[in-house]
This record gives sequence, structure tokens and C-alpha cells, in this order.
Amino acid sequence: MDAGESLVFPVALDVPASIHVDRREWFRRPEFHVTTFAPDDLAEAFGIDVAALLAAGEDHRDELTRNRAIRFDGRVARVQAQDGRRTLVAFCDVAGLDAVYRRLATAVGHALPVAPTHVTLYTSQPGMKGIGLSTAAQVGARATLLPDGDAAAVLRHLSGRIR
Repeated sequence: MDAGESLVFPVALDVPASIHVDRREWFRRPEFHVTTFAPDDLAEAFGIDVAALLAAGEDHRDELTRNRAIRFDGRVARVQAQDGRRTLVAFCDVAGLDAVYRRLATAVGHALPVAPTHVTLYTSQPGMKGIGLSTAAQVGARATLLPDGDAAAVLRHLSGRIR
């Protein structure tokens, strides 16, 4: 595993090409995934040696990148980066990821909270990349939950995958 690399698994979704919520037009991401492991962010957030995290990530790469069942938990947020980029994300639960994080924590000798799992659905400009949300602190600093009506407008396109 290389420094700066994050591990993800793909998610198949069929959502509209654009959507109007939160007083603006949003554009569907070209691909969907869940980021399961971002060692650089974890090292910075929790003071863990990045080399140990990279080694543990490589050892558990297959577990961290295999397709897993997800259930959207009903929360949809607008995320804003310092450079002005904005995205809409839907938070989700990922089957079995907590067990993988227990093994990662054992490998690095430090408690590791499970990443705040989500799928970036839409961006404020077509083709724009997502904004990292690898820790609870990043979610707190960058994400604002949408009002219920706007969240419902997004969630209705994810039917069958909401708990």
C-alpha cells in the first residue's frame, strides 16, 4: 500500500443524472464507492505511525476492498471542502467492517474507530472528485445534514437500501 492511497469498494447505484435539492442543482458522480480505509488521515487524527497503518492496510487489503452489503442509514449531508468544492453524501452501514477494524487495531496496537462510511452521490460540478471524510472529526468539520425534506428527495432514489 502506498502513502496517500485509500482503500475502497465499488457500489452499484442507479440514481438520476442530476437532482435539485438544498437550493441548487447537483450532478451524479461518475462512479460510486465506499472508502473503507485512509491510513494518512488515521495517522494524523490518532497519532499512529503511518508505516504501521500502511502495512496493516496491505495485510487486510482483500477484506477492505471486497464488495460488502451496505444499508443507508437515512442521513444525507452536504459536504464542503476548504477549496469551495461541495458534494452530497449518504451515510451507510457496511456489513462486517467493524470486525475488520478490530483486526486492524490489533495489528497497529491502537484503537481505531470504524471510518464514517458513506457514498458520495452528487457533486456541485459535473465530474468533480469527492471530499475526504475518513474520520468523525472530518465529518464534524465538513458535513452538514440536510433538512428532512431534502434528505428524503435524495433517499427516495436509494429505496431498498435504507434501514
